[in-house]
Amino acid sequence: MDGKGAAFVKRSNRLEARRKAASWEFELDHPTLGAHIVQLAITHDFPANTPQVYFPASLCLKLPHIEEDGKFCHGVDPSPNDYDDPCKVIDEVLKKLSQFWVNSINPAWVNAEFQRECLAYWSRFCYLFYRKNGMPTPRSVCAVLMPITQVTEGRLASYRAKEPGRAASRSDKELRSTRVLTTMGSADPHAVALQHGWSTGTLVRGDALWVPLAPCSSWTPKDWPQSLDELESLVRMASGDKHSVKEWLTEKTEQEAKEKTAGRYRSKLIVLVQGGTCYGYLITPSFIPYLTAPSIVPVEIERVDADWALARDYDLTLLRGRRNKRVLMIGCGSLGAPIAELLAKSGVSELHLADKEFFSIENCARHVLGAEHIGMAKASVLADRIRRQIPGVKTKPLRVLAADWVSQVCSPGSYDLIIDCTGESSVRTVLSRFRERAFGDVGIVHVWLEPFGAAAHTIYANSDLPWPYDDPWERVNAAHWPQDVRVKLPACSSGFNPYGAADAWQAAGFAAERILACLNLEVPESMVWSWVRSSAYFDKLNVETGRTELIPEKGSIFDSCYVTRSLQTVLADE
Repeated sequence: MDGKGAAFVKRSNRLEARRKAASWEFELDHPTLGAHIVQLAITHDFPANTPQVYFPASLCLKLPHIEEDGKFCHGVDPSPNDYDDPCKVIDEVLKKLSQFWVNSINPAWVNAEFQRECLAYWSRFCYLFYRKNGMPTPRSVCAVLMPITQVTEGRLASYRAKEPGRAASRSDKELRSTRVLTTMGSADPHAVALQHGWSTGTLVRGDALWVPLAPCSSWTPKDWPQSLDELESLVRMASGDKHSVKEWLTEKTEQEAKEKTAGRYRSKLIVLVQGGTCYGYLITPSFIPYLTAPSIVPVEIERVDADWALARDYDLTLLRGRRNKRVLMIGCGSLGAPIAELLAKSGVSELHLADKEFFSIENCARHVLGAEHIGMAKASVLADRIRRQIPGVKTKPLRVLAADWVSQVCSPGSYDLIIDCTGESSVRTVLSRFRERAFGDVGIVHVWLEPFGAAAHTIYANSDLPWPYDDPWERVNAAHWPQDVRVKLPACSSGFNPYGAADAWQAAGFAAERILACLNLEVPESMVWSWVRSSAYFDKLNVETGRTELIPEKGSIFDSCYVTRSLQTVLADE
């Protein structure tokens, strides 16, 4: 750059930022935006990071791909070859810059680029609005989006952290909320906040107006309102002149006066929805009520609904189909607990978790729960954990004996699927004996691990071919184990089968995939699925077992295989 490049660039005289090793400047002329000085910089870690290009920060939101500090996003990634030929990557960056500058002359290209990544530019718009006006914004604004086709009212909950010794205006208090959460219709945002542990601070209720924008409508920086009048025009246009922000605000103000809550301002939020993306405007109260107009503050909105949290809006037909499912999970141990979490994260909306046991310190080695849960009921803690961590799911803990619950409480139509993760013969027998009276024609899944995590099995038994009363589990297993393989503890009937958390969780993933197929109605007949480790793994155990043909003859302990069999075939084998 200091040699042949000196014909069109010169060393920068500006003070260098800490990360810049060297920089050069040159001038680019634009037919509508005029001439601008552009800086090319390399950092101290070059070529691990590519050269950086900086425009004047004033071009942010005037041209795409320019950040608020002026940095140009050229899209050139570092390559291993850059160490041998560093000049090549500089040349590539300059070519990208040249092409960008040519494209930027075309208004249609500029608008298309802004539209393509409008959410990223909206974030910069909100930041620059805040920096220009000096108005604080909430740390987090979240929304539970539902399908929307017309302007819809909603509810809002904001949580304000106390700042002792600091006086603030009403609008300042509104904007200093630590979190704002909005929902559509009559859904209570505070209930959502309580469920997920977001309700920190003083609760202030409010109102929201959700406005859908046409998917094909332009939504670029030139379209974004910067005043209440501009927001009013946008909403009227989007609603076919059927709705008015100002009339809505007046209506809410009069309602607050009638309810004698005018002294306690209710937060107001306008949510603009295009496709699956939300953009927000907080309405700040009038500085002098009834004399001055309210102001607007653009805010970023993060969606927290299940469609986005669990699927990012991808393949929602499948997700929403699972949302109508209610599942009974029997056994919340090291295998049942991760399966329950996987089902919830896959969209199953209601889980009833049955387990009578309490969590003990020795469970920590392979359970999703930990030492803080010692002495607590497994079903209750797991239900609370899933409900708090995963949006859109309902859980019901059942600290009961499986036999009592199945024989005395359950009735046909209560559940869409029954899952037994106890690994206990007695539970499998109870489910078989009472299945018609308790569950009707609903399918039942049995999941268990063999000792040492040597194999895992998932059995789906529908009403056409149910699991037999005599519990023929040995026909499913990959090996016949000695009776003393179970580790005994110095207590009555106390002991455990040896395997670790990695074994349990690997088996849980294997089982959950097949359970979801059952819920999706993709399994027409009773099936047995097995995941079996290699013969080398069995050799390593140094335990005498009667091996079956399911075990693959392979030389590595890390090899395994999947085997799919019909239940009818398994039961027919002698």
